[in-house]
Amino acid sequence: PRIKKCSDAMPGVAESIGVEDWGAVRDFATAVADDTILPMKLYVSSLTGGGTSVKVGFAKEMMTAAKSFEKGQAALVKSVDKKDVAKSSAALEGMAEAMLAYRTSGRLLGPDGGGDIPSVDEIRRSTMRKRSSEVFETKMKDRDARVKAAAGN
Repeated sequence: PRIKKCSDAMPGVAESIGVEDWGAVRDFATAVADDTILPMKLYVSSLTGGGTSVKVGFAKEMMTAAKSFEKGQAALVKSVDKKDVAKSSAALEGMAEAMLAYRTSGRLLGPDGGGDIPSVDEIRRSTMRKRSSEVFETKMKDRDARVKAAAGN
């Protein structure tokens, strides 16, 4: 929810920079954007399995985007303090690009703008090289069919 909230707020912040409403931009930078950094990193961390051997190919891209977003947020805070429109716009643009890269890599773009965030288990299942659970299920169905056929004879 915080990642989506931040993403949704960015167009309004761009307008605030344009009209030099530094209070609104500061609120976004220090509250909304700052509160988004940790969930971005934690979500990636949860995908990598917290020390397990699960490999998620796009997690590295997501972490790179999260770090880029964090750098952009720090630059935005500094530029707001200086009331520099050009640097604020550039920082926000970098944050928006990082957010888009993050959400695209993580497949967090849905009909409602990201509310369809897949669970960690769904992502792990989708990235498994061998779909062992499907193989197991198929074997069990085959066994059940053989047992049923043997019982009918």
